[in-house]
Amino acid sequence: MEWLLEGEPWVEYRTRLDLLEQSENEIEVIRSRNQMIEHPKIQSLLEELRNWPGLVLNSHKSAKQPFHKLSFIADLGFMKDDQLINEIINKIFEHKSAEGPFQLPMKISKSYGGSGNDEWAWALCDAPTILYSLAKFGLEKDQQIQKAIEHLAS
Repeated sequence: MEWLLEGEPWVEYRTRLDLLEQSENEIEVIRSRNQMIEHPKIQSLLEELRNWPGLVLNSHKSAKQPFHKLSFIADLGFMKDDQLINEIINKIFEHKSAEGPFQLPMKISKSYGGSGNDEWAWALCDAPTILYSLAKFGLEKDQQIQKAIEHLAS
């Protein structure tokens, strides 16, 4: 446990919450969360996500894709009330499909039924990751999130 508590701030923060079951209101938890937020690696990720959605998708499995980074940030414990997270959420909500899932810019080739041009679309391989992240941010009961989940589950 000591080794984890001496690790990167995000490791310490999650260790305190998940393994030691400390409250979000405890001084050590607040301190480790603040250190996590201020850490240059986390600030770099947040700044990158601020430019949501980023580049046109060409490989859904690449860890460089913003929706994977969004999921990581959500797993760290960022919430909708965090100012920058709320800004990113608003950008995600700007591109909701008629069916419900949130869209990303993609280039779908004509051989796969697309236009061959950049367009907004969603894919079954990344839509659940975006929904997961939004739910982890504290939006699990939002009607738009519920609509998207119901569509994917059907």
